[in-house]
Amino acid sequence: MTNYQAGIYKGANLVEVEERSMPKVGPNDVLLRNLRGGICGTDINIVKYGSEMGIRFEQEFGHEFAGIIEAKGENVADLEVGMFVAVNPITAKRAGRRYSLEAGGFSQYIIIEDAKKHHNLYPLNDDVSPEEGTLVEPMSVGCHGAFSVKPQTDENIVILGAGPIGLSAAAMLIGEGITNVAVVDMVGWRLEKAKEIGATVVDTSKVSLVEGLTDIFGTVNVYGVDVPNVDAFVDAAGAAPLFTQVMEIVKPNARIAVIAVYKNEVPISLAQVMSKEVQIVGASGYTNEDILKVIKHLNNKKTNIATMVTQVYPLSEIQTAFDTAIAGKDSIKVIVDVTN
Repeated sequence: MTNYQAGIYKGANLVEVEERSMPKVGPNDVLLRNLRGGICGTDINIVKYGSEMGIRFEQEFGHEFAGIIEAKGENVADLEVGMFVAVNPITAKRAGRRYSLEAGGFSQYIIIEDAKKHHNLYPLNDDVSPEEGTLVEPMSVGCHGAFSVKPQTDENIVILGAGPIGLSAAAMLIGEGITNVAVVDMVGWRLEKAKEIGATVVDTSKVSLVEGLTDIFGTVNVYGVDVPNVDAFVDAAGAAPLFTQVMEIVKPNARIAVIAVYKNEVPISLAQVMSKEVQIVGASGYTNEDILKVIKHLNNKKTNIATMVTQVYPLSEIQTAFDTAIAGKDSIKVIVDVTN
């Protein structure tokens, strides 16, 4: 084979499939035969608005993917042809984080530069599905956020938002034995996905946040007021009114991690932060430790995390895949099958 098909970013709401020449494999590199590429919220925002903030026009792109090692350079010692692997897009190219969104997740073949096991390529068991392998990157983001609040086994943890990152955060906590996990959202069918991975749920289209959390976790009395007994919140929703409600009901010494990308400023009461000694931390990206934890999660099938995959489109229909992901009405995680 001398050519391959690749998804190319063209501009606002426009992606196309083009033929590209097969790359050469350097002595330290691996040629990956890609299987699936996941559409991330970052991809959605860039394509929706026609921005070049992270992906340049006319470039191959996609940063959530998994595939089979097709060939390797002479200096690659700890990886073998035929291995099924997930990819860290940040370390997949020598350019690093700056061009990680252009790693090539919607391309049939990808060069992984300076390939090393547990650096940029992570072997998966053969019984892990290609779709599950594609979830390693978003699950690592959720893992990083969830564990940034330093959760303890017996604590009550609340995840705000039942999107890909929120579901990943909940799954990673549950997989590590932290079972008192509730997911908050206002879309019932998304919350059914949270139930499938083992979380309890609060549907704020039916009950208030305080009522729902009180029903699950009970209350503690704070300055004469009963508030839900929640030890930590992980914000994967990015909804300002919801965050405001959390600040109103948070108990002393609780922790809050913000994974969500907020587009606007959110006022918070610093008096509440001070008087209750609330800890608010930001969580962005992931570490190698997070990825390894996710790999172990998938290899040991700790939760049914693949339930978040709502649509799989062939590469030939990548535009439809993006249209579906951008609309966001009936989708959580949209994946592109680049093998057809």
